[in-house]
Amino acid sequence: MPAYIVMGAQWGDEGKGKIVDVLAEKMDFVVRFQGGANAGHTVIHGDIKYVTHLIPSGVISGRSVNIIGNGCVVNPTTLFEEMETLRKQGVNISPDKFIISPAAHMVLPIHEYLDRALNEKIGTTNRGIGPAYTDKVRRTGIRWESACDGSFEEAYREHLDFVEKVYAIVDDKEIQLLRDGIPEQVEAVKRLRPFVRDARPLLAEATKNGSKILYEGAQGTFLDIDHGTYPFVTSSNTSIGGAYTGSGVFLDFVKRIGIVKSYTTRVGEGPFPTELFDETGQALRDHGNEYGATTGRPRRCGWLDLALLKESCMINGFNYIVFSKISCLSGLETLKVAIAYNSDGSPVYHELPGWEEDVLGCTEYDKLPDNCRKYIEFVEDFLGVPIGIVSTGPDRDHVIERQPIFAK
Repeated sequence: MPAYIVMGAQWGDEGKGKIVDVLAEKMDFVVRFQGGANAGHTVIHGDIKYVTHLIPSGVISGRSVNIIGNGCVVNPTTLFEEMETLRKQGVNISPDKFIISPAAHMVLPIHEYLDRALNEKIGTTNRGIGPAYTDKVRRTGIRWESACDGSFEEAYREHLDFVEKVYAIVDDKEIQLLRDGIPEQVEAVKRLRPFVRDARPLLAEATKNGSKILYEGAQGTFLDIDHGTYPFVTSSNTSIGGAYTGSGVFLDFVKRIGIVKSYTTRVGEGPFPTELFDETGQALRDHGNEYGATTGRPRRCGWLDLALLKESCMINGFNYIVFSKISCLSGLETLKVAIAYNSDGSPVYHELPGWEEDVLGCTEYDKLPDNCRKYIEFVEDFLGVPIGIVSTGPDRDHVIERQPIFAK
């Protein structure tokens, strides 16, 4: 059974959506196993740009069944709005192509309010993700099964009572606004009811009959709640372990694909040893259009951190790497990559010569400049994992396949 998993190897925003879209054309199932609307995957088809936040990127191809697993947290109104936007762009979203796990938890307006009030120093997206996961672990959350048994409205009213008692930060006016908004939430949940069902039997059967399955990770490895740069992390397991707990089905992934940006970016607060504060950092931001797909926030930019990536390979067992945004390095005279850290935590750099030529849209490896190829091969040798695909631009056809990505 050919099962694949795609994960960000850094702090997210590596370009996962494009690769998922390419893979999804031949997949029977695409599974999102963690996170919420704090992720943004961008896929470009010709002149049309699709941005998904909750729905697996595979929905755009129209071939696969797309599943939001139990490890996700889902905002009903945000999900409904995303579905309507994609439908207007011609994407088919129906219950036979899109499934929400009844064990997934809901993100509600109270969670967004608490996120703004409590997590300012962490640098979250203020989408309510952390508070929703807090409720899940505290066993006070509301799961999507409440959409099926009709208990959602009562559960939400009880939840607001609980929050009002526990959090002194919630004032009377705010809680009243939240209560006034209950009918809107009830309506959104009602509209999404046809999409809620247990997908685990489908996935279990697929592992037996040879169906092709793709797991789509959100964010990146170093935002993992356990393995990331804590406390500046997200609230779910963004590494390979989350794939199993977040879907409830065991798979033996034939391809464990790490998406690696050819430089490093980060959104929000937290350590970033190779961050650049000079004109080179700004050039990377401008060339790479490094602004968040979900928030629009400018991303922090810096040199590629191979020491960090080595740890990411250890955590996830990557056996295939997609190297993205190589075109954004054109024009830089010298490139640096971090290969270790000094005792004070500062990076130890290895320098490589840059290249002037524009490689945007290149589809043949031999046509890349010599120094571009040397950069790619240095990264590959250092990590000990083959770079199977080099992405040379935003379009889905802007790729160089050095090693077949589909299992034979």
